[in-house]
Amino acid sequence: MQSNDAIEKFFRENRDKFSDYCPRDNHLEKFFYRLNYKIRQITSIVPHLIRVLVTTVFVFAASILIWNTFIRKDRHEISLQDKISLVISKIKRLSN
Repeated sequence: MQSNDAIEKFFRENRDKFSDYCPRDNHLEKFFYRLNYKIRQITSIVPHLIRVLVTTVFVFAASILIWNTFIRKDRHEISLQDKISLVISKIKRLSN
């Protein structure tokens, strides 16, 4: 809190120095130029983000394809849907 009090005291004591200051004529031009420069820096990251997104999607799709084709152990076994239908058909046969 002491730093805030010191800043307020400084402003109160030097109020006349702040009130008669006028910015230069080209102040707004410089401000808008710098603002535009910062906005361009922010938007220039977008192409890099798009590249990262495309690469991520490609790697994800390739990994699923590789896993499904080569790594998955049950790829030659019966599917879960087929297992369920077999169980249901066995239950129906047993109930008859």
